[in-house]
Amino acid sequence: MRLALLLAALSLVACPAVSAVDAGENFDAPGPYATGVTHLTVTTDAGRVLPVEVWYPAADSARAASNAGFAVETFESDPVRSAQLKTWIEVAPEKCTPRRALGARDAPHATGRFPLIVFSHCDKGFRFSMHTLAARLASHGFFVAAPDHIDNTLFDAGAPLNDTFLAVRANDIEAVIDEMLASSDFDADETRIAMVGHSFGAVTTARVVEIDARVKAGFLIAAPADSILNNGGITRVKRPLSWLLAMEDNSISYIGNDLIRDNFMHAPKPTWLVEVENAGHWSFSDIADLNGSFVPGCGDGMRELDGSTFTYLDNDEARALAERTITAWARFAVDGDASAKAALSEEQTGTHVRSR
Repeated sequence: MRLALLLAALSLVACPAVSAVDAGENFDAPGPYATGVTHLTVTTDAGRVLPVEVWYPAADSARAASNAGFAVETFESDPVRSAQLKTWIEVAPEKCTPRRALGARDAPHATGRFPLIVFSHCDKGFRFSMHTLAARLASHGFFVAAPDHIDNTLFDAGAPLNDTFLAVRANDIEAVIDEMLASSDFDADETRIAMVGHSFGAVTTARVVEIDARVKAGFLIAAPADSILNNGGITRVKRPLSWLLAMEDNSISYIGNDLIRDNFMHAPKPTWLVEVENAGHWSFSDIADLNGSFVPGCGDGMRELDGSTFTYLDNDEARALAERTITAWARFAVDGDASAKAALSEEQTGTHVRSR
């Protein structure tokens, strides 16, 4: 019964180069770089053609354009998809699904060699499902590369939520890493790679950290690494995993959250578990209530355990919390920075932090 409930729940599912230490990095705010955004196409060894968005540290000349940003629907260059995305966005509350994304399209790059973060989206999500997080990471001196897992976005949903497609998703990510390391446009440091994923993307993250030694650590948002999907994965992974847990996540249910807590106790150290009060499954994303989908985490909800009504954590606050937490984690994961470790371990209003 427990496995059946979880399976059902998951199915809902030129600025000079400076070091973090020298910069006195402030994880509560954007970093020293303007943000650039560009689009790639990556073909996997299985012939899957993936749209990929890359956020990167941009030259200071791009700062005004970076701060002004662009309309979210223009992530899609195809006019039919762009129009469809705009329609979906317009029916969502603006605070839940932002209308604009930060970044300057195809801006000049900042000088320097930077670490790489790869991102995997949720079931039926998009490469830009957490574009505010990606922009924040880029401003702190990270490349962030995120593919659409084709056949598993809101445009082309149909892929099964099972281990067979989990393997396909993991292969997508490895192809993106290969492309980023081979590209002459990005001087990505092959020794400083980490991964972040949300929901089905979190499970994908655990799988990639398990099988690809290039990825030093993974951060999982709102899903366990090991459940009916990727069963036994937490016993196989040898590199650190950490979690952001939505305490009112009725998409994976209290069963899924209990599995996250159990995974945390068995994950390789160092590991963090950050639990967030009144957060739902999509509170941290930029697509909550998009087209009436991805609803838990936007506006009013019902607590799973007692049926009482409540209002989810303000989405801007939830995203800011995710940005702070994951940027500090990323800096520690790739650089071992002590100040990042300390920031990651601090409790914020409405959070409960454990580490091992």
